[in-house]
Amino acid sequence: MADEPQLGAELAQKIFRVNGQMLAAGEQLTGPVGLTVARWQVLGAVLRRPLNASGIAREMGISRQAVQRVANRLIDDGLLQALPNPAHNRSPLLSATDAGVAAVRKIAPQQADFSIRLVEAFGNERFRQLIDDLAAFSEVLD
Repeated sequence: MADEPQLGAELAQKIFRVNGQMLAAGEQLTGPVGLTVARWQVLGAVLRRPLNASGIAREMGISRQAVQRVANRLIDDGLLQALPNPAHNRSPLLSATDAGVAAVRKIAPQQADFSIRLVEAFGNERFRQLIDDLAAFSEVLD
């Protein structure tokens, strides 16, 4: 029992480090096309289907207010559009514009190379297990 607090602290430290490393890698991927990781997150969340700010926030694990700030800038830049939401008049659905989709597509080749290198470093089976473990960890946190 005495090890649990230390194990939790060690895990938190490792996750914070990995988060920082992933954000830095993301900035290297997004910078050349004029995006940030935050903008990429919001655009990526609505590529499959329009979502409101709360839906994006839930999907990405960030605050609705943070999503709204980024979304407003993306709308101003013509990369995102607000659509009527039949389920909630005051919470528009957000959808990527053609320019927003094009911006994300510019990142895709470098992101694919990055992902391939990560998967190769661990092997496909172990990498899938990492994904499953992170999903389970996220469920426990929720």
